[in-house]
Amino acid sequence: MTTDTPSFSPGLEGVPIAESSISRVDGQAGRLTYRGYSIEDLTQHGTTFEEIVALLYDGDLPGKARLAEVRQQLEAARALTPRQIEFARSAASLTHPMFALQAATAVLGPTVNDFEPHVDDAYDRGMALIAKVGHLVGVIAQAVAGRPYEGPRPGESHAHMMLRMITGEEPSALHEEVLNYLLILQADHSAGNAGTFTARVVTSTKAEPESVISSAIGALSGPAHGGANEHSLRLFQSIGDPAKAQTEIERLLNDRYKIPGFGHRVYHVKDPRAIVIQRLASQVIVHQREKDLYQIALTVEAVATEKMGSRGLFPNVDLFSGCVFAALDIPIDFFTLIFAASRTAGWVVHLKEQWASGNRIFRPTQIYTGEDQRVFAPLDAR
Repeated sequence: MTTDTPSFSPGLEGVPIAESSISRVDGQAGRLTYRGYSIEDLTQHGTTFEEIVALLYDGDLPGKARLAEVRQQLEAARALTPRQIEFARSAASLTHPMFALQAATAVLGPTVNDFEPHVDDAYDRGMALIAKVGHLVGVIAQAVAGRPYEGPRPGESHAHMMLRMITGEEPSALHEEVLNYLLILQADHSAGNAGTFTARVVTSTKAEPESVISSAIGALSGPAHGGANEHSLRLFQSIGDPAKAQTEIERLLNDRYKIPGFGHRVYHVKDPRAIVIQRLASQVIVHQREKDLYQIALTVEAVATEKMGSRGLFPNVDLFSGCVFAALDIPIDFFTLIFAASRTAGWVVHLKEQWASGNRIFRPTQIYTGEDQRVFAPLDAR
């Protein structure tokens, strides 16, 4: 039996939008892999974000020579012009840091708009975006805090640069290691999430890479996507006292309030990234303020899992990540900017993969539900 009406899948749920070998999300087993390597293995043994950039681009983990090359490329590509720095600082005074980052990323683009003849430059442009977006996050953080610009230092790792510029303090070795793992956790999550899908859609229009990443940052800013980590921590702050958490969470759930950081469209078990985040929390949370917030998060997990676990709803990465960001002294408005800086690595590799696939423009259809043919009446006759 055939029909002229196509089937409708709200939110494109279950509809494959690309073939990709970059990362795999197994929602039933609760597994996330980059190029076949588990996220658990990639966030141990001092692995750095630079190693994951090489892995995503090359398809395998780098040796020492390749890693040194990637580090050198990222360090060389970080530089921003004085006008780009001025623009980012100015944007930070006008709007939310996430929107400032989106705008500042867009103006990294060239003065021409004709990328197709230069598609062979996708690797270099992508590496430059990874480096510069991380730098821009630091620029915006300094502006918001009212601090003067102090840029990257020679020999500084990506994580060290970002943490120092954001907090205004020299990071400890532990804090640098933890930020590396946070960047690794968020570097990619398949082609189907909203930000990466946006990146691939905009890539399919043959747009410049800077426009692609700016568009993806816009998608990531929403509280149903990257912004959930901020909303989770704000919820915990509003509860305040761990002793009140169970009663308050039960009340919110009875009122059908959607707990940020709980449940996932793909994972039907606990998000493997949440498990890694909890391991990091045990290492880095030392002050009572963050201990209280983390205890509230654990209570949220216990209460919400008891009520909703049977429906396949469990903690995702955002339930606990805010507690770890706070323990690193990162301002709450910058949680999602760090997510964007990390995910830029995945986005630029998806851009390259999209072009390699033939880069057919995305053009889905729709099911029209409006009025049929109507008779137009001139204004005087209405």
